[in-house]
Amino acid sequence: MHDCPTCKVPLHGYEEVCPACGTRQVVRRRYSNLAHVQQAPGINWGPVIAVIVVAGIGVALLAQSTWVGELMKQGPRQEDPLAKLTPLDARTTIESKITEGLTAAGARGTFTWQNADGSPTDKRSAQPLMLNIETKLSNPALRKQIIDPVKPYMPKANLTTLTMTDTKSNATWTYTVQQPAPSSTSDAPAEGENPQGGAPD
Repeated sequence: MHDCPTCKVPLHGYEEVCPACGTRQVVRRRYSNLAHVQQAPGINWGPVIAVIVVAGIGVALLAQSTWVGELMKQGPRQEDPLAKLTPLDARTTIESKITEGLTAAGARGTFTWQNADGSPTDKRSAQPLMLNIETKLSNPALRKQIIDPVKPYMPKANLTTLTMTDTKSNATWTYTVQQPAPSSTSDAPAEGENPQGGAPD
């Protein structure tokens, strides 16, 4: 407390004007600070973030042992590129790839589609077919790079037998595919090459 310098009235120290005589007073520093409103302390986000990170790690570890974790480990399912092919599409692909292989080997080929009884037919037939290819190769070993790329398409093409005849070497190679049973869902072929008139592999 202090007294007003004019009228000597006791004052507390925070009065700007003396209530008795109206003289302006000098407010002490400690009282002037009372006029400022104290701000609320800021929130410390460190512990909150730490709890969220720990909870996230815990959820991730628990998910590893559930079906969700199994799906995460497997990743996107790879679709079989041959699954959507029709038999006609597969037969057309076989012709195209063999033609490309023959061209790369410097040869040409004649394609003949046959029914199971050996009668000529069109590749659009819905029945299981056989394919005969007549060509003239500079080297009989070139047949592998021509035929191997089309083997995966043979079951899808409903192609039971593929026969390549090389008129230059008088060799014939027959590739057979065991078609899956009607109740089976597997497309895995049992393939084999039966050389006739040519040197064995």
